[in-house]
Amino acid sequence: MAFPEDALHRMSSPSITSKLLPLCVALIIAYCLARAIYNLKFHPLSNYPGPRFAAITEIWWAYTRLTGRYPWIIEHTLQQYGDVIRIAPNELIFLTPKAAKDIYLSQDKNLETFVQVGYDALDTGDGGISGETNPVRHREIAKKLAPAFSMRNFKAKEATILEHVDLFIDRVKGVGMHSKGVELQRWTDWLALDLSADMTYGRVMVKDSTFLSASLKLNLSITMSEVTRKLRLLSPLMYLTIPPSVWVVMPGLIRMYNEDVAARIRLRGRTEHLDYFEQLIPGDQPVPTDKKHIYHLENVAGQLLLASWQPLADQFYSLIFFLLRQPDAYSTLVKEVRDAFSTSDAISTETTANLKYLQGCQRESLRLHQETVDGLPRVSPGAVVDGAYIPKGVICQISYFAAARSPRFFCDPLEFHPERWLSPDHPKFDTKYKDDDLAASKPFSQGPRGCPGGAIAMAVVRLFVAKVLWQFDLEAAPGYENLSFEKDFKWLTFWERPQFWVRFKPVQRETIAV
Repeated sequence: MAFPEDALHRMSSPSITSKLLPLCVALIIAYCLARAIYNLKFHPLSNYPGPRFAAITEIWWAYTRLTGRYPWIIEHTLQQYGDVIRIAPNELIFLTPKAAKDIYLSQDKNLETFVQVGYDALDTGDGGISGETNPVRHREIAKKLAPAFSMRNFKAKEATILEHVDLFIDRVKGVGMHSKGVELQRWTDWLALDLSADMTYGRVMVKDSTFLSASLKLNLSITMSEVTRKLRLLSPLMYLTIPPSVWVVMPGLIRMYNEDVAARIRLRGRTEHLDYFEQLIPGDQPVPTDKKHIYHLENVAGQLLLASWQPLADQFYSLIFFLLRQPDAYSTLVKEVRDAFSTSDAISTETTANLKYLQGCQRESLRLHQETVDGLPRVSPGAVVDGAYIPKGVICQISYFAAARSPRFFCDPLEFHPERWLSPDHPKFDTKYKDDDLAASKPFSQGPRGCPGGAIAMAVVRLFVAKVLWQFDLEAAPGYENLSFEKDFKWLTFWERPQFWVRFKPVQRETIAV
């Protein structure tokens, strides 16, 4: 049956639309209000303190993640509201070391019970290792890689690592005495990336490579990727945060990376030194041909590359940064290093392990400049955390950053004092710090997903600092003395460190006490 023409006209007239639009708006407003009331009054987490806007919507969390000040905002919010805060409708952050143990060490049949959320890793379609949410699958990959992070395996790489550090020192000698010196942020990125690529899959990057420049420019877009996996409506914004210069080079970088991994697969069992990749495809296994498997290997390699590059670059930089702001600590460490070695060649993993003050400086730098900043969110299975039952499905995490800087656990928490890490029989031990709860600082987290390369990173940084301080007297260039960790650093997915120009003055050998 055909409708009269005038009836069709009336149905499609603007009056119908004008009536429906307010109705739709009213329904949306009603839904938002109902959801807000539920989250505030009836949600299982409604009794937990925190910003009221955070309890209503994830927008508060998203905004804080994109400011570059997330660690400090969470720290301040914990100080304001207490040991447990609600930062999203279904998400809690804890402060205490007990909460960290309950979340990250909880296991059942050697499998983690607080599982990975998945949204805090770059969405590539394959979780690799750090983004793998399945506990069984994660354990399988971690078990394969475990031998790569042993100190025995590290000893096999030590000569190669020392070559990179010595090359850094040789290049610095040529420019380090200039009036402005060396820009430490850039130079430590170069060194750390070369080391990481070589240790991961035997690749040596080119100084100031396109890969390095592009990766640093993706900090905001990678963070936006995390945000949009919780707030899908914002997904288009992720692509707007990628700079045009990166869009231009991205296809070539992806192609180069795929070729690098393919070349490494062909070299299995025939590399100059052991690398992490060797554990994934040993030489006695056939070349993988399945595209999905190869893509998985590419993701694991990329994650290992980033996971070792960024912490190394941060700690090469930060340890020098903090030392140059504490003249007493700097002079004490210089004396320890130069008294211990008569030649640079005597500096090794074994010998630097005996330098207690260097180890104290290193741990103090890691305490102040945490690498585990994002909270490492996990999904509760329905379990007790720090004395409180957390319902199943609630996302919970620890703020290692806030814990490591809390006056509850550390005396003078925002100051660089290596003495807090020394044993009572050390001449520099200070009883002022004897009650510090050192376990509150966990720069590599803990449990099944704790960083397996923590011990290796510590050893590499010790080698670097000992070699540099044996060779050079360091001083901040004029105009850079007043940089502050609190105001000049930012964190998104990577730490963004400020430019820091440092003079490297070669030491006259006769001035060193042997």
